[in-house]
Amino acid sequence: MALPRTLASAVTAKMPPLWSNLWLDLRALGVFRLALGAASLVEVMELITFQGAFLDENGVCPPARMSSGTMFDLYLACKSPESVFVLLLMHLLAVLCFMFGFWTRLSGFVCWVFAMSQHHRLSNCVEYGGDRLRSHLFFWSLFQPLGLVWSIDAYLQSGKASQVDVPATEWIPLCFCPRAIEELPHPKKEKPVRNTAAPLSAFLILLQLASMYEYTASTKLGESWQSGDAVLQTLHLTQYARQPVASILALFPSICRLFTHATLYIEKYGWLLAFLPFQLSRLLAFSMFFGLHFGLNLSLRVGGFQLFVLSAWCVALPRCMLDLLEAQLQRFWPRFAQLLVISQTPVGPSAAKRAMRLGCVTAFNLLGFSLIFLAIAEGCLHRDRNQCAMAPLMRDFGAQQLLKKLDLLQRYNMFSPDPPRKAVRVQLYGVLASSQCKVGVQEFWKYCRVVELWSDRGFPSCATKMSLQTWDNLSAPARQPVDFATNRWRKLVEKTEKSKGLGGYMCSQWQASHSPSQLLGLWLVRVSSEWPKVKESFTAEMKYWCSSHAKELMQKLPPQPWLD
Repeated sequence: MALPRTLASAVTAKMPPLWSNLWLDLRALGVFRLALGAASLVEVMELITFQGAFLDENGVCPPARMSSGTMFDLYLACKSPESVFVLLLMHLLAVLCFMFGFWTRLSGFVCWVFAMSQHHRLSNCVEYGGDRLRSHLFFWSLFQPLGLVWSIDAYLQSGKASQVDVPATEWIPLCFCPRAIEELPHPKKEKPVRNTAAPLSAFLILLQLASMYEYTASTKLGESWQSGDAVLQTLHLTQYARQPVASILALFPSICRLFTHATLYIEKYGWLLAFLPFQLSRLLAFSMFFGLHFGLNLSLRVGGFQLFVLSAWCVALPRCMLDLLEAQLQRFWPRFAQLLVISQTPVGPSAAKRAMRLGCVTAFNLLGFSLIFLAIAEGCLHRDRNQCAMAPLMRDFGAQQLLKKLDLLQRYNMFSPDPPRKAVRVQLYGVLASSQCKVGVQEFWKYCRVVELWSDRGFPSCATKMSLQTWDNLSAPARQPVDFATNRWRKLVEKTEKSKGLGGYMCSQWQASHSPSQLLGLWLVRVSSEWPKVKESFTAEMKYWCSSHAKELMQKLPPQPWLD
């Protein structure tokens, strides 16, 4: 017996193909959730590895240097390394729950709080664009029904029952206009029916990407971007280059020039294709940006930023690709494919309850779109106050403070206005005490032993094997196999004011691991070379004394002859 056709099914049945392709796909949100969870998992594991350096109170990022403003910062309440470690484990658990779709709404909110807390904790120190984008994506994921598709929540709700018996007239939560019903192959049933229409709020993630690309493209006004040398120049920066792809690509300047201009145009206009109601245009947008960021990830080391961008673009996956993905899973991994279910909302509630729920959902979505447009306007205001038409709104209603509390400020700097011109590496020396290494002894520096503290693994360490020299025969720092272990260590030493926290951290680390020898102070040397020149210059970047008694000695150490 045929099901009665309601108003919703009658409308969707008469939708033209153009209108039916307007909505994004729920399964794309499921892929987005899995990808965002995987990228966050990589980020959390890095923070666990370097917890003592980045998150502990006595690390390289002291709490006094943080920029205030966000609504939450759980790490400010942590006064011991053990409590920080517990928070990281809680974050790891929340990411795993979010990734696999278990208590998806709650775990997504917890992940957003942790992402915002970490961004605030690392601000003005080792933060980078990936921290900001991660916080933004988790916030906009709160408006998405991520637990309805390809998740443990959906599997538990629907069990192992087939979706054939689900009425075709049902509405999906948070979806204003249900799309035409999909009919996909199934190993047991010929034509199971399900609604894969994503809610209108899914466009919030695409609008976030559009805001990011428009912001960065409008600030790439430097000479290297306009002349086409930006990509080639960046590939010669050893602190960014990922070998061997960077060296191979740098052999073809004409191709690098083409990539420079292509990057500008793709960032400025390419995202528009994702908003067109055509599967081909969204496939083209996904392919372009996936190729752009995957290529950047192969040739450059910029942390987890590329992973978060790639996860966000999964939202634009067209229906044809998702159908193909499901078909392949059904063919090669049928047991795993049984988990790929889409939860449907029962038709039980009365008309009054459905109307109330629809009103709440509509208000919730309007809030999301209001916030994203405020964020876009604030980004425009930050770039150029005179050309932003919404400047009075941002100023009069205090929208900027609200966005700051929610960590939604659009501040993206992807090699703009120009990429750096100098390749940079560092070496950290520690000066050890001895009976003759003290002020008052003639030529006391000849008796001061020096150890190298920047390990060949790309981060400062007191546990690795160190070469002992004296100050008078200290040689220029040689190249290490790895200059920076992660993107955050590079961010730490990029500017002198950021690297000041390195002194106190290494002094405390030395006292904990080398108690027989006293560390008097630290000396940070910056080694740089400006493209296209190859010759390196050596600069004494910072001196730090571990105690007030060692201050005079560290200041009186004579300069090395190989310094520029």
